[in-house]
Amino acid sequence: MATLDRMPLSPEDMVDLERYPITDGATGADTFLTNCRATFEKTGLCALPNFIQSNALDVLATEANTLSDAAFFCKSSHNAYLTDDDATLGESDVRRRQEETYVGSVAYDLIPEDAALRRLYQWDPLRDFIGGVLGKDALHRFADPFGACSINVFRDGGEHGWHFDESEFTVTLMLQRPDEGGAFEYVPMIRGRADETEIVERVLDGDRSGVVQLPFTAGTLLIFGGNQTIHRVTRVSGDRPRLVPVLCYAEQAGVTNSPEVRQLFWGRAE
Repeated sequence: MATLDRMPLSPEDMVDLERYPITDGATGADTFLTNCRATFEKTGLCALPNFIQSNALDVLATEANTLSDAAFFCKSSHNAYLTDDDATLGESDVRRRQEETYVGSVAYDLIPEDAALRRLYQWDPLRDFIGGVLGKDALHRFADPFGACSINVFRDGGEHGWHFDESEFTVTLMLQRPDEGGAFEYVPMIRGRADETEIVERVLDGDRSGVVQLPFTAGTLLIFGGNQTIHRVTRVSGDRPRLVPVLCYAEQAGVTNSPEVRQLFWGRAE
């Protein structure tokens, strides 16, 4: 694939390291990491607005827009737990209630080798900082050729229904807000609570008493414990797509998605 025209940027150029001291030896790095870790443990997420500097944000957004036509789109229905339908359950059971999702994804192997997004994803200080926030001794970048670092594309009508993630954590970078909609909403840290089922049922019924909405600020890095927190992306409308790269890491080296997952999200297994 042809490379994209852009100004050369190193990860140090992209990240606002004065505001967010994430490199080894940086002044205030230990305190900053401790505070981020405490926030994640308490709330289930760590959001860092303006993590990406404005000049770099323009480059990253231009890359993502250029690549967005290569996204594979998936439209599906699912329950909040992303499990198969169980006909033995009653019709009113929360595990049988269906949510709608329509989202595209640009696979990692379609992102040029010299892309700024690739350089950021492959930057060890970012990986190590994320591991520290999550309380992991070590993190490894995903070995999946499609899903290591993909770009979620929400076009007009795109949405992601209420759900808990199957993975323990998700790392995303907010690049471009859509014309309308595309809000990230969540009800924090309810998985395993005695009243979990009642809360999920109320959320699916439209009760917003416990719903938190995270403002979409382009340039925000979000570290999110999505398997403990039910969440969604509201429906997008307009010509401007919602663009959010997903940066994937694992505690073990060499982790990949299954062929079935690749086929579902990128339309090809190999």
